[in-house]
Amino acid sequence: MTASPLKTLLLLSRIVVGFCLFGTFASSCKLLGLTFDALTGNTEVRVRLDTAWPNLFSAAYIAKAGFEDGAHNRPNRLRQPPMPRMQASTSGFELAADPQAPLLRYKESSAWKRLALLYLGASDDLYSLSWLLFLGIGSWQLWQLLLDVTPATPFTLANSRRLAKLALLVLSLGIAQTVSYLAVRSLIPIFHAPSLTEPLSHYVQLSTENTLPSYLVGIMLAIIAAVYRRGVELSQEAELII
Repeated sequence: MTASPLKTLLLLSRIVVGFCLFGTFASSCKLLGLTFDALTGNTEVRVRLDTAWPNLFSAAYIAKAGFEDGAHNRPNRLRQPPMPRMQASTSGFELAADPQAPLLRYKESSAWKRLALLYLGASDDLYSLSWLLFLGIGSWQLWQLLLDVTPATPFTLANSRRLAKLALLVLSLGIAQTVSYLAVRSLIPIFHAPSLTEPLSHYVQLSTENTLPSYLVGIMLAIIAAVYRRGVELSQEAELII
């Protein structure tokens, strides 16, 4: 009787993870199409901006801006009005679309730079190499984990290693996102807008910002993996004693 709910849960979980694996295949095909387009087709680059604060060291920027505004009795600069639509013909860029989340558009002659920006997630699309790796590797590890779980043996040492791999994956992709922001700053030309103190490349929002889990999730997974592993070891020790 107690095994039936677990079997149902395992079946539903495997179906969900199976859809994720299929999504990985579909996303890979889509990314291949975008890769071909970036190398041979449209030369226009389209990236989303978040102009509230720069994309790196934002906490330090917020603290510094708040301190300076308070010391000089100025309005909070982080609560700035939406940016207006603008086009700089001399610099060759355009700020368009939703003024709350501006879309930077410009022509990039280098196909390899366009491809690098696409893979880093600097586009107005969902796809990036990091997101595809997370979806593919994460789904595969979960699939293997679910196949290894049975009502008779719900906890195994192999699954503790899989949880540790998932934690390492999330933490590694979090570091990769920081490196990606640094790379984007060097790949996008230096464009300036009158209301912003830093170049527009410092306000680019990668698609991975909303699709990848945070460092906190990776730390939590690492803790769960360690506790899970210790539980498996205690269970094995108890079986040997019996």
